[in-house]
Amino acid sequence: MMKRRDFLRVSAGGLIAAPFISTRAWAAYPDKQIHWIVPYPPGGTTDILARLVAQFLSDRLGQQFVIENRAGGGNNIGTDAVVRAAPDGYTVLLVNPANGINTSLYKKLPFNFVTDIAPMAGITRVPNVMEVNPNVPAKTVAEFITYAKANPGKINMASSGIGTSVHLSGELFMAMTGVKMTHVPFRGNGPSSAALLGGQIDLIIDGLAPQLGNIAEHRVRVLGVTTKERTPFLPDAPAVSETLPGYQFPMWVGLFAPAKTPRDIVARMSAEIAKAVRDPATKQRYTEVKVDAVGSTPEEFDKFFREQLKFNEDIIKSANIQQQD
Repeated sequence: MMKRRDFLRVSAGGLIAAPFISTRAWAAYPDKQIHWIVPYPPGGTTDILARLVAQFLSDRLGQQFVIENRAGGGNNIGTDAVVRAAPDGYTVLLVNPANGINTSLYKKLPFNFVTDIAPMAGITRVPNVMEVNPNVPAKTVAEFITYAKANPGKINMASSGIGTSVHLSGELFMAMTGVKMTHVPFRGNGPSSAALLGGQIDLIIDGLAPQLGNIAEHRVRVLGVTTKERTPFLPDAPAVSETLPGYQFPMWVGLFAPAKTPRDIVARMSAEIAKAVRDPATKQRYTEVKVDAVGSTPEEFDKFFREQLKFNEDIIKSANIQQQD
């Protein structure tokens, strides 16, 4: 496996947008299988989301979408594979908040995500949930803020790793409330969740789907969700923003292609993604894993992604988060 110090060896360069380049109408596209790079191991929520859309697209377009799981390097290994692929629409990348974080988190990358990759479409938005171990006396966000301010630095906040979206969610909460918590990074969501259940950790802001069992069995206490408004997937849980106006940190998933992929191919794939997320069967499956199917044009997703880059950069700078190579 590629070592991180070898992987992070080339400067990322500037953040200047590269326009889509259209060459000619690709009426026959696709005429062979498409490789969809998922930078996570198989079986997780992110992998499942990709496979649900890939199945719809395979059936509709008559060409197989082959899911290739290339985990590691905080999404950077899978991203690098797509950046180096031919810009012909036959290698695409599943992108999530990690890609919007890494540009600011890593000082050196072998690619520039903004100039070397082109947005195709947004696919889903996913709520995160703020939850505590039942031993924590707070039952609401407001009570937790009061409790945390009365116990500065004594509350342990878990994450799935330094610079992950789970980590940044907590840092944003601390910045907006002025509370001080001790960040405890783990290697993945499984260990951090286990630590919360075991009482070694007091708080985590994690994806909703992996926590549903713990929530239903009252092994954790939900304080709120990180979407702007309440989510129908957990209707009794308030949005954190109801107590802390302006706070939101939703998860999201989208599709990118190598830069210079012809404009008509990008537009075609975006249109097909939009059909996929409107498909009743696909929407039902997404509902089962507690995510909202959204869809978007390449231009809409490009705008959203650039906003996420700035949003994450501000948190990283404010909290002075540094990734260890």
